[in-house]
Amino acid sequence: MMDDDQLWRLSGLHRFQVVRCVVTGHRGRFGVEVSVTEPRSDAPAFVDFVNLDDGDDHPTPDDFPPIGTSLEAVTLDFVPGGELRLSARPSSVARQRELEAES
Repeated sequence: MMDDDQLWRLSGLHRFQVVRCVVTGHRGRFGVEVSVTEPRSDAPAFVDFVNLDDGDDHPTPDDFPPIGTSLEAVTLDFVPGGELRLSARPSSVARQRELEAES
């Protein structure tokens, strides 16, 4: 099994990077599968339902963005098994953009 550093290198991405992704599937009540398109990465990726929006109530599958929807997201980490976990919360993206602007 690869360690996190190897997974990041292979993905071509880095932790807390703002990316664009497209919803490719729904995973029951757990969230959405996505493909990272900008910058392009072949790493399997997922947005957990708690990271889909900033609302107080977590979205249900009926609220999930449809397949084909483009989202902005922030890379978080790799879960066991090598899948990249993202946050599509607008607050996460805005916070990361602010941090990048300060650098």
